[in-house]
Amino acid sequence: MSHAHPKHRKREENADDPPKINEPLRLVHHHPAYLRARAKAFESTEDDAAVAAARAAAETTAGFRSWSHNSKTGSIVVQYEPGAVDPDDLLKHIATAAGFSGVESDSATNSATEMNREELVSAFMDKVQDINGVIRDAMGGRADLRELVPVAFVVTSVVSFVLNDARGRLPSWNSALYHGYRVFMHWHRREQRERESSTDTSARNESPER
Repeated sequence: MSHAHPKHRKREENADDPPKINEPLRLVHHHPAYLRARAKAFESTEDDAAVAAARAAAETTAGFRSWSHNSKTGSIVVQYEPGAVDPDDLLKHIATAAGFSGVESDSATNSATEMNREELVSAFMDKVQDINGVIRDAMGGRADLRELVPVAFVVTSVVSFVLNDARGRLPSWNSALYHGYRVFMHWHRREQRERESSTDTSARNESPER
């Protein structure tokens, strides 16, 4: 009977190992049911090997609830069912699967019970981006929060105008309309500049030569 050479077995065992990443996975915030980690290797798209391996490891863990990845901040957010999995084990499992050198905790700048301002804003922006993506998909790509929020202000303005003195806690119709206009113009500054530039170019081209 033939036997596989030990070196061949070692090579086969290492074939499926994730590529090694020369950095630790850093835990930046944790509270029961929620953990947030960051790494330079996560500053890439969702189909990157490290990100895909980390996500697969999280999703196959007992008690997994949701996954969120932000390539701009190089961070991931994993929500899980408390008691179903130990958060330390979950983080180590993700780090090992993705090929990180280990796990570190930024305890010097973050506590286990509160986020600093940067992390709080980043977590909020992640959630807003997720919601915006869901709305964009539901609208077939025709609109998202940049259009729907101003529309909501306009609707509020109309209702306030109709109710007049009986509007209760609703803002005055002109205030709601103004804020809707401001929000719309703020979120569409690039389009507005392009439109103004196009208008100026057309005006120059149509002006009679002297």
